[in-house]
Amino acid sequence: MEYAKEYTKKEVIIRLSLFASLGFVAIVANSYWFQPMVEDFGNRPHCYEFWGFNGADYVWHILFIGLPLSLFIIVGIAMFPLGIKGIKEGRFPPRSVKVYKRTAIKTGAIAYFKSVICILSPTVVLILSIWGYTQVSDMPPIDKQKLDYSLCQN
Repeated sequence: MEYAKEYTKKEVIIRLSLFASLGFVAIVANSYWFQPMVEDFGNRPHCYEFWGFNGADYVWHILFIGLPLSLFIIVGIAMFPLGIKGIKEGRFPPRSVKVYKRTAIKTGAIAYFKSVICILSPTVVLILSIWGYTQVSDMPPIDKQKLDYSLCQN
């Protein structure tokens, strides 16, 4: 049985340290910047403008198109190349991919299935975003008469 190439101990420590550092920065940024901003936007969307468009007008666009599209970009960058290489080579993981632990290389139908899953996962999220685009026009508009513009003074 053939096994995929593994990272060395040094590479594992470097990569895990890098991922832990990036994860810590992401958690801190989420806690102190992103989450408060999203909560504030949820409470008073009419006080925000994006590229000259009022946030209250585009709440549904952000929820139904923007969030799934962002997820598609993040997941697609990681998974599309892996899936395409796996299908081309007929094995999974592909030759150019290193792994953290001893992993048997799959060939045949199993390799094809895993590669297709790597391609389909972000594709499903893209389809969700496209579906969201078709649903936005059916969502009720936000009544701007009920919004308190005195909240926007901060």
